[in-house]
Amino acid sequence: MGGFPAGCAHTIVVGGKSKGKQADVIHAAYNAFLAATRTIKPMNTNQQVTAKIQEVCTDYEVEPLQGVLSHKTKLHLNDGNEVIINKETPDQRVEDWEFAPGDVLQLDVFATTGDGMARKAETRCTVFKR
Repeated sequence: MGGFPAGCAHTIVVGGKSKGKQADVIHAAYNAFLAATRTIKPMNTNQQVTAKIQEVCTDYEVEPLQGVLSHKTKLHLNDGNEVIINKETPDQRVEDWEFAPGDVLQLDVFATTGDGMARKAETRCTVFKR
């Protein structure tokens, strides 16, 4: 049977090691992802995952990026209606739902050393999701 979408991505530093805030934000995103995956289990909710991402980012003194959604996927559907929000704000909320056995998710965790809001820049984005 075909038609199930899958994706995988990692942040890498080319040409050496990162230090300071750059290293902090990379570790925060990675560890928030790991903590989120441990939280995703039957009877837990999407809001618990969002809270776990925020908790890890707070420990590293960085912010989860606003506007990022992780989706429950289905056959031939990459972006389902049930989502996990990376950072909840008064203006950006999602409906609560519980995880069930057999759910398939594409989990996106983004962190920033800034205030958590994406901004337009002169450099072109090279991260795309289709």
